[in-house]
Amino acid sequence: MKSIIKAIPFTVLIVLSIFAQIGGYNIGAFKLYAVIIGAVLIINMMLAVLLKVKDYFLFGTTSVAILGILSVLFVPLLGEVYIRNITTGLYIGLFIVAFFPPIFKMNPFTYQFSENNYPKIITQSKQFFKINLIINYIWAVLFAMAIVLTKVTYSDNNIVQTILAITVPLAPQLIIGIPATKKLPVILMQTVKGARLHFSSIKELFEAMPLGLNKKRSAGVDALIQFMLTGKEPANGYMEIKNQKCTYTDGIHKNPKTIIKCDSELWLKISNNEVSGDLAFMKKEYEVQGDMSVLLDLNRLFSNEKEEAKTIKNNESEEKFEYKKFGPDKIKNIVVFDGGPRSDKLSKTTFMVKHFCEGAKQADANVEYIRLKDKEIKPCTGCFMCWTKTPGECVHKDDMTDLRKKYREADLVVFASPLYIFSVTGIFKNFMDRMLPIVKPYMLLSEQGFTMHPDRFPELGEQGFVVFSAAGFPDIEHNYDGISSMFRLLDKHSENIHMMGEFYLPAAETIVQPFYKSRKDEIKEACHNAGVQIVKEGKVDKKYMRIISDTGFSKETFKDQANNFWESLEDKKSFLTEIPKL
Repeated sequence: MKSIIKAIPFTVLIVLSIFAQIGGYNIGAFKLYAVIIGAVLIINMMLAVLLKVKDYFLFGTTSVAILGILSVLFVPLLGEVYIRNITTGLYIGLFIVAFFPPIFKMNPFTYQFSENNYPKIITQSKQFFKINLIINYIWAVLFAMAIVLTKVTYSDNNIVQTILAITVPLAPQLIIGIPATKKLPVILMQTVKGARLHFSSIKELFEAMPLGLNKKRSAGVDALIQFMLTGKEPANGYMEIKNQKCTYTDGIHKNPKTIIKCDSELWLKISNNEVSGDLAFMKKEYEVQGDMSVLLDLNRLFSNEKEEAKTIKNNESEEKFEYKKFGPDKIKNIVVFDGGPRSDKLSKTTFMVKHFCEGAKQADANVEYIRLKDKEIKPCTGCFMCWTKTPGECVHKDDMTDLRKKYREADLVVFASPLYIFSVTGIFKNFMDRMLPIVKPYMLLSEQGFTMHPDRFPELGEQGFVVFSAAGFPDIEHNYDGISSMFRLLDKHSENIHMMGEFYLPAAETIVQPFYKSRKDEIKEACHNAGVQIVKEGKVDKKYMRIISDTGFSKETFKDQANNFWESLEDKKSFLTEIPKL
């Protein structure tokens, strides 16, 4: 019934326009039609008021029509102008309805079409108002165009002219207006910036979330989260994010990827950003089962802000460095010198190297893994005896004699050290210092102009080396500068040993957290593939280095999570008795 009431003014005015043209715009003959149409419009308006039909178009077009009919009945000169321009008058009314209400802080007319498709919390938001305002003024432009198009002469034939004067102005509305009204809200929800919504209930939250998914950022996401909320507002339901769409369904899913068990009031506070979800989880205030990584992306996936904190990306410096490439099957014997003090279980540097070695072994290379902490390595005294009295031999009689031999005879040397004060560990530095005997004291100049000492064992040929290092800070640039410079200089000032790759892992402690399992798996795969490639092809693709260096989260996110972690440990007697998982 309400739809019929809304459609009557537009319909009867079109019919009135046709009658006026067929009757040759005879105002005398038109008065009877005017009285009938006026009565119909007044009755229709009364019904609209009784049935509480809220429609800008209904009241706007009816008001313009009744004013025109009154002019026909009581002001013949104006009436004649009106009956010759009924369709134009209709669009003037529509233009007024579209253009003026927002100027007086009233909701755009498009609200009446769109608000029923969205929950109340969204229709009351500033973002929704902005979206409707944009669509509203698109229609205002279309109605302004229609006013002009009704005045164009299309044909000398009255009937043809009448038909075209009515249908041509409708064309832009059908082609542009209706599709824009249907599709633009979804598109603009992703781009129009709005204040963060504040939810007053879990029901309101789950109604709004599917509509707030950022399609661009959800590309490739495949998640199914089961919510099991208790307390004041208990709820069992699951949210699925797939193919850049989000749906929420009440009930229990048979096979969810992630399960969240939480008090409803706490989850509401987390969703409203009143409580840190990370900190609450560390304090075991709620439980997550299954794939936790999707929780890291929830805020980003449901944010409509144009600007977001940039994820930390690998710096450009490796693009300027030419890593050495050998031919296939050059690398057969690999020796690893691990300068870290921690165990396999705790060392993130060792984690990378182990998977690199597994890849190399899979490609049929021989790998020897040496832990420097288990060796006797005395510090270099700078006596230069290895260049003078005992050329090629150090005065210290310790494990370095054997380590130097293994170092120089390897086709590939793997240097592994966690980042300690922006460089290698102390034991690793001792190890490198004690390598002096494998070069001669003479001076050479490379083709690039670098001064170097000649290799004492040139008959062993060229060899390559790669570097692995893990650090706590999330940055590459201004964090790994020292260790990277050290090994790049070793490359440039050495006659026969050349750098083939650098694997620097920032924010290393995150990979032991369940939330970052996907990052850990990517690092594992990248190291393994690099190990296979360096043996089979004699090179390392830079993409593997980038995978390890790129964290996938912003510095702001890392800072907040790290601080929450340490805050959760405050006032505890022993930090290591039970390390909370982020």
